[in-house]
Amino acid sequence: MKTGRNKATNNFIIRIWSGKYYNTKSSNYQGTITDVLTKDEKHFHSAGDFLKKLELMNKNAEKGRK
Repeated sequence: MKTGRNKATNNFIIRIWSGKYYNTKSSNYQGTITDVLTKDEKHFHSAGDFLKKLELMNKNAEKGRK
């Protein structure tokens, strides 16, 4: 997937899956967040964990831009 050369935005790919649709006992939403530029990938297992990891990845992407 080509995202272009935007320097004003941070691009992340977010993949979310639910136990409801994959026949698992977990009711929490789980998934991964991937930074397009650095290919860094973080896994999350709850809504709070998702927000925390997204904020951390955004902060790291901003550091790399300076």
